[in-house]
Amino acid sequence: MKIRWRGPWEGWWRSESGEVRESSAARSLPVQQRMALLLITGDHALRESLIVLGVVRGWDVCWAVSDDEAIAILGRRPVPLVICDEEAPGDWRNIVRKIAFLPRSTCVLLASRFCDEALKREANRHFAYDVIAKPLNWEEVTNRVLFAWSWYTSGCASWWGPPGTTRALHSS
Repeated sequence: MKIRWRGPWEGWWRSESGEVRESSAARSLPVQQRMALLLITGDHALRESLIVLGVVRGWDVCWAVSDDEAIAILGRRPVPLVICDEEAPGDWRNIVRKIAFLPRSTCVLLASRFCDEALKREANRHFAYDVIAKPLNWEEVTNRVLFAWSWYTSGCASWWGPPGTTRALHSS
């Protein structure tokens, strides 16, 4: 079932898997050349905010409510950036670790209402790149997303991994 969005972002739809897509007439770049990000959250307001930002910026935004849904999405398509809500169902530490040990590299950001240095260090220990504040600051999110995209497309993502893992080189 496709759910059409109404409003200034006409031409966009949401699939059952939670992926927000442009209609084929609205697409300007192949999916492989477009920035894609995955949000793991149960927070409707956070999800809608990121979807609107994605529409404005021309990003493919998808979301998952659980770690199992997120892993399934990451298995179907390369996604250079995952934003994991600290309040996502399940422990964010386990979710981030599962993603870090997948065969394909992904940059993970933790979204939290409390962004202090202790949380940033803990997030880094669990293989998250950084912590971003909730509610989302669009400029901050845009900067982090563009960094993740450049990291992913530069080839750096192909060799990064948690200690003891090996990654196969992949092309974007």
